Amino acid sequence: MNFKPAQFENFCKHPNPDIKCVILFGTNEGAVATLHKQCVEAVCGGTDDAFHYVLLDMENISKDGGEIYAEFYAQSLMGGRRVVAVKNADNNLTAFLKNTLPETTSENLLILMSDSLNTKSSLITWAKDRTDTIIVGCYEEREADIAKETEKLLAERGITADIPTMQALCARLSPDSKVNQCEIDKLDTYLGERKTVNIEDVKVVVSDVAGANIEDLCYFTAGGDVVKACNIYTRLLKEGNDPSMLIRQVSYHFNRLLISAATMLEEGKNADQVIFAMRPPLMFYRKDDYKRQLQMWSKDRILSALRVLYDCERDCKTTGLPAEECGSYTIMRLAGAAQKLQQRR
Repeated sequence: MNFKPAQFENFCKHPNPDIKCVILFGTNEGAVATLHKQCVEAVCGGTDDAFHYVLLDMENISKDGGEIYAEFYAQSLMGGRRVVAVKNADNNLTAFLKNTLPETTSENLLILMSDSLNTKSSLITWAKDRTDTIIVGCYEEREADIAKETEKLLAERGITADIPTMQALCARLSPDSKVNQCEIDKLDTYLGERKTVNIEDVKVVVSDVAGANIEDLCYFTAGGDVVKACNIYTRLLKEGNDPSMLIRQVSYHFNRLLISAATMLEEGKNADQVIFAMRPPLMFYRKDDYKRQLQMWSKDRILSALRVLYDCERDCKTTGLPAEECGSYTIMRLAGAAQKLQQRR
């Protein structure tokens, strides 16, 4: 069964014992971690109970899945349902699950977590139509999703904000929902009894405390500010962000530029017309920078930049090269190219 994250959160309130396996996959590691935690707490009380919870790593699992099988059929000495979680799960588990789940007599729950699986993976394809398995895709929230989620988080805490404040707040939030929840909690604590947030509050709490912003990394890179791009990349790494995720976010930005550039070329529109028609719309303070980047980067140059970014993300995940250095070199290379383009104008 294919669940959205919100549906799965409802499932966690009253876990169905007929569900034998949950697959949490996608690039939003924060959402995966949050849903994993909620599910474990609902089924067996929490991850700190060694009698009811065990975490395995895919790299330590043999081809026949014997390690999972042993844990999945083990019973707790204290009684009750156990959770067996596997991180970095991949398609090698497809055969194991096909042979195990349909005939299982275990009351335990298996949770698989992965950032490499996608909707076309054999494991997901097999699981999507099963009634004893739930699959949940967790991906980075784009701007519209971040705004919607932020409104929900503020409303839950009784906090109101005008449009400029909402724009400033969303611009500082991460694509990772787990990070955003922490930032809104800090904002709520800062406000105390006050329930109306303003831009100054956002600057004091979210910007200064949360540190670097991924959107800034994208704009500084594509805009040619080499020093700021490299500094923010370093700060984001220190805050625990994954290098491949940061490179992917820069790729999203260049993809958006590519769509805009293609629209200008194919429909004969100017930059202002394209920006006005963008959905979701740009934040008001990003429009001038985005327009300047559209004028700097031609369609062919954007495609070249995307090739560099895709190669970097692949190298971060599949080679023995240090991911942090790969990402740093790519950010410096693209920002340097943008700087040269800006100087030619």
